Amino acid sequence: MIAAVTAADVQAAAGRLGLAGRPVGLHSSLSSFGRVSGGADAVVDGLLADGGTVLVPAQSPQFAAPPPAGHVPIPYNGEDDGMIPATSPASGYDPAGNAVDRSMGAISRAVLARPGRARGANALSSFAAVGPLAGALVGGQSGEDVFAPLRELAARDGVVLLAGVGLDAMTLLHAAEEAVGLTPVVRWARVAGVDGVVTTRHGGCSRGFERLAPALAQLERTGAVGASRWRAYPAAQALAAAADVFRRDPLAGVCDGPGCARCAARRAQH
Repeated sequence: MIAAVTAADVQAAAGRLGLAGRPVGLHSSLSSFGRVSGGADAVVDGLLADGGTVLVPAQSPQFAAPPPAGHVPIPYNGEDDGMIPATSPASGYDPAGNAVDRSMGAISRAVLARPGRARGANALSSFAAVGPLAGALVGGQSGEDVFAPLRELAARDGVVLLAGVGLDAMTLLHAAEEAVGLTPVVRWARVAGVDGVVTTRHGGCSRGFERLAPALAQLERTGAVGASRWRAYPAAQALAAAADVFRRDPLAGVCDGPGCARCAARRAQH
């Protein structure tokens, strides 16, 4: 029987990839590891062990709401993508709460459940973090500024780590799109303690992001923990390299899905 992955294994792999003591923007699949002794918490423990900070996506589309009365559709906003509900949710988003979409995975849920974790203020696309830089990473996020945690990750010599997932999970690439003027989509959400709906920025489609692999290849460091393939990228350099791609070709990341309203809107715009 293959030995279970431990927190010590994760710590050692992080050290080999130069992640020790640095903030790590983690996109992950717990199942990609195989058996993990201690489950998702062991992965988080391993990344925190040498003084690091772990930043994870914590999207909560269940708080999405229809636009306010009198709304006129925004050009190139892909509002027919199926994300805008017909009615508002009964409750509103609260950064102190742990509500998160199940697709975010077990490791994101484990970070949210940690004492002392911090969570951003974007109702649909928040980030959560734990560790010494947690508050600094997510403190600038708002409904209008969805990717502030990723810019802060880059500014603090952070690393994006893909653990068992592809570039289509790498939210930093949306931040690179925004950096060259490819704005996120506008959506609306309910927020606890706020009357009405709140305008909220949300990333576009990411299914075509694997096409950026050649542009990021020289920055990539690889490893493995159990059965999980790891790819690590220095956040600042990856942000700059991806922005160069999108500056040259605004359609570089669009997907081939014929029914993707967000990518159709991007094509219509460019």
